[in-house]
Amino acid sequence: MSRRLLSLSLSLIIGMVPALQPAAQSIRLPDIGDPSQVYFGPDEEQKMGLEVMQWLRARGAVMDDVQLNEYLNSIGQSIVTYADQNGVPFTFFMVRNSSINAFALPQNFIGIHAGLLLFTQREDELAGVIAHEIAHVSQRHIIRAIADMKRLTLPMAAAMIAGAALAAASKQAGQAAMVGTMAASAQHQISFTRANEQEADRFGMQFLAKAGYDPKGMSDFFTKLERLSRGEARNQVPEMLLTHPRPENRVADTQDRIEVPPLRRAPSLRDRKAYDLAKARARVLITDDNNALIRDIETTLTKGGYASETAERYAYALALRQAGRYDDAQQQVARLLKSDSDRLAFRIEAAELALARGDRAQASRLFEEAHQLYPDDFTLAMSYGRALATQGDPKLSMQLLQPHLRRRPNDPLLYATYAQAAQRSGDMAATHSTMAEYHYLNGELLPAIEQLELGIRNPGLSPNQEAQLRARLKQLKAEAIEQDLLPVSKRDSP
Repeated sequence: MSRRLLSLSLSLIIGMVPALQPAAQSIRLPDIGDPSQVYFGPDEEQKMGLEVMQWLRARGAVMDDVQLNEYLNSIGQSIVTYADQNGVPFTFFMVRNSSINAFALPQNFIGIHAGLLLFTQREDELAGVIAHEIAHVSQRHIIRAIADMKRLTLPMAAAMIAGAALAAASKQAGQAAMVGTMAASAQHQISFTRANEQEADRFGMQFLAKAGYDPKGMSDFFTKLERLSRGEARNQVPEMLLTHPRPENRVADTQDRIEVPPLRRAPSLRDRKAYDLAKARARVLITDDNNALIRDIETTLTKGGYASETAERYAYALALRQAGRYDDAQQQVARLLKSDSDRLAFRIEAAELALARGDRAQASRLFEEAHQLYPDDFTLAMSYGRALATQGDPKLSMQLLQPHLRRRPNDPLLYATYAQAAQRSGDMAATHSTMAEYHYLNGELLPAIEQLELGIRNPGLSPNQEAQLRARLKQLKAEAIEQDLLPVSKRDSP
């Protein structure tokens, strides 16, 4: 397998999320001692994490919604404070999948399936899942899993890896492939993973309490998993794919950890309404039938069967805009703003609606008012920056987005937006360099190289810009040669 996929069995319920393993020599095993001491150098681990994200993005698995990802990061970063971060920032992202799952990857990337967010009923439950995945990272379970894979025969490992890759792309196809290949080593893999899961539960609950979340959220989540695992729902999951502790066992274990000794919960100042709005947004963005969703929401609003009227109306406004019913959506947003005028999500939606209706002046006014209130907010910068790049002042868009490029070097949507603004402002060096990073983060190495080559041929380059483009081009060509992607005729070209 040319990309040397490596599965990481670190999900909550079913399924294994694939990763791309670097060259074999990047994995160092000690001559004597515990194989769990296997480690990567920082460069190798970074490379693997980025390759996994490239692989997921190339298959459309990552939901590039700024507001949802920022919400996940707000929870994750508050918990990470109390974990061993190994010197690498954490990145939390939403996965475009309706299944109940979550996973951790090298380089501290943590993915949460949209279906998991929708399955939870309280933010403390969601935080419990995130804390569990953070604990996987802080306890180096990924590295231990890689070491354990080395004990398998090469054909068995290759079969498991291929099945895991299919599982990510298509849940049913992947499970079918894995059923026939995992049997020989299933018990060993299950035992190994269960030990990791129990450790992640233990540390995760400690992180939760310190961050101000209710540790009972984790126990409540496992109670829901226990109910889901009964009857028909459980029969749909092949037994050998349940590589984690049975949910009912985890319920008792986590409840014991709450009570003996009692976990002291730190005071929390979190905005609880943000959770309801995030669920509403995910519900709209992941739906396959927007018109049916609109009808369901209208019925719910009429009968009053909702957990939060504000969240239900927010979902209604989003779905209406998605259906092109801008006037109806505006009525809902106006109602939301009347009840909570400082809510940034509502202000952004009002501005986005103005853009959709073609009222650029109104959109600009609304965006600028919000920017005065939230000058450093990344979500607003992206929405306002996109508007300025396409229908306003592209140079102002670049100024707005520039600080975030330094803070978020792994966000392809940010690079794409900045490139669009740079192109409209006539800065071709910035256009090609940021488009190159956009393609690179999406796993498109050859298009990234092409963008850098186009940038170097631009006659208006300064010496510093040319040097930066050539240095990055050299790096990407080295990767392309290692992966045998670059034709021989282009390997030595400037």
